[in-house]
Amino acid sequence: MSRSQIEEIKEKLDILSVAQEYLGTLKRSGANHFARCPFHNEKTPSFAVNPDLGIFKCFGCGESGDVITFIQKMEGVDFPEALEISAKRAGVKLIKRFSPEDQKLLKGRQELLQANALVCEYYHYILTKHKMGEVGRKYARDRGVTKELLERFKIGYAPRAYTNLTKYLKKKGYKTKDIIQWGFAISRNGRVFDKFRSRLLFPLINQHGDIVGFSGRITTSYTKAPKYLHSPTTMVFDKSKFLFGLAQAKIDIRKQGFCVFCEGQLDVISSHKTKIKNVIASLGTSIAQQQFTLLKRYADEVYFCFDTDLAGEKALLRATGMAHDSGVHVRAVTLTKGGDADELINTDRKAWENAVKNAQPILDHMIIRLSNRIDLSELRGKEEFVSVIMPLIATLPKNIEQMHYIQKIAIILNVEEVVLKEEFLNLKNRKRTKAVVNNKSMKKLFDTPASMKEEYLLALIFQHEDFIDVSVEHVKRAYFTTSASKNLIKKLKTHVSSKERYSIRQFIKTLESHEKSFLEILIMKKLEEYFEVESAYIQELQSLMNHLKRNYYQNKIRKIKADIQKAEIAGDEKGMEKFIDKHVVITDRLKHIS
Repeated sequence: MSRSQIEEIKEKLDILSVAQEYLGTLKRSGANHFARCPFHNEKTPSFAVNPDLGIFKCFGCGESGDVITFIQKMEGVDFPEALEISAKRAGVKLIKRFSPEDQKLLKGRQELLQANALVCEYYHYILTKHKMGEVGRKYARDRGVTKELLERFKIGYAPRAYTNLTKYLKKKGYKTKDIIQWGFAISRNGRVFDKFRSRLLFPLINQHGDIVGFSGRITTSYTKAPKYLHSPTTMVFDKSKFLFGLAQAKIDIRKQGFCVFCEGQLDVISSHKTKIKNVIASLGTSIAQQQFTLLKRYADEVYFCFDTDLAGEKALLRATGMAHDSGVHVRAVTLTKGGDADELINTDRKAWENAVKNAQPILDHMIIRLSNRIDLSELRGKEEFVSVIMPLIATLPKNIEQMHYIQKIAIILNVEEVVLKEEFLNLKNRKRTKAVVNNKSMKKLFDTPASMKEEYLLALIFQHEDFIDVSVEHVKRAYFTTSASKNLIKKLKTHVSSKERYSIRQFIKTLESHEKSFLEILIMKKLEEYFEVESAYIQELQSLMNHLKRNYYQNKIRKIKADIQKAEIAGDEKGMEKFIDKHVVITDRLKHIS
């Protein structure tokens, strides 16, 4: 792909609109728009988007880049795929000039996605129109899956026949080794036969709308085959990074601000018959951290709806820890009727809607569940209760939440609160097994008050383009301490004096790459106030310049004092007199700074 095509994509994509699709509304502050960062967990918004320059920057974790980089990071894909997504959004047809490795990767992905689409179409046709799909149609009807849902989720049926799909794909020109490798067929004892047989087939559609694999639910009761069978890991599918139903639910998830996380595909599909359409599921009980990283792009809260058996309880505890680690808040849906969401929906839709509406915070849910299962009058029961609940409390992000639940379980268990606090602290200390560099502490070491004021002053100047002439007039390069700041001021003055009209886009083109990076940080920095009146702006500018002046003269005084001491030790009276005179002059200048 040529550089011009990349620039065309970036010009056609408004980074603010793209960011809002993922993050919701961003709050405007001057030329920038702020939100909580999607790449790390934070309370105060430090993620900034500048639509004029088409860039983003997080002042918390340091992530930055342009609109293509943003899409790449949000979607968790490599650069070629990020370009594909960006080009599709922008309506640009790519002329691909990737490296041989990237070309091979892209070609392989496209071939597999095309094959998946073809297989989906094949099985969907069998289910909806072919006589071999009658068993699947009856099973779907019995499970309450309507024709509308069959179309929405592109559901298909794999009949009992052993080689139908393999023969069909061979006729379409696909090689046997690819058919096996992509998970459509298996090879055993020298024979090749279809992987999915006698199964209702759910296409696995990712958040971009691509069919990346399949999950088949057995339709016969008299078999030793597993209930569910999934596609293998391929270059387009990884079970640990996939959420079933996200493609159909992502708009509703953003609207509602949360998603309901169920255990099975039919739970998700059935819920689309109700008002609750922001529903997703993992493929089985194997839940991974990457799924919550993906989920966090769309919502900050998840409602778990898992089975109430021991396996469901364990899955709930494991998933809650992962969700909290990703900065996702957790509630739990309690089902009073029916074994799972699918059963409840097909018997009482209103009960399902109410269950979701009344979802409890995860700790309250687990306390009730464990209280019903464990005898809390016995010491052993109390110990078991604490061993399950305490690690869950430790995953809560806020201290006030942790203390709230420690107080609550102290009352439930009838034990002293101080005992539970001690147990809690011991648990947290045991988890601190390795030293971690604290980025905030490191930042404080290098961000001195003077350098921070200096950076803020530059940010003020570059974020007020309309006042650039008065900025250049009032700012004095000598009072800046860092070479980066001095160089930028020097280049700005030269640029402004040589142009009839200043433009930051034109100014950026005159800078070296490291200077561009520094300027981008300044442009994205959040200011305390933005000025529309020139006189108020000049007042703020002068106030900051006076701060830099004071710092400049204070540094000079410290150096002169050191010089006086050296001259005194050396017995250099003339030198002492010279430095003392300098001290008087500089001190007088310092006094006259308003």
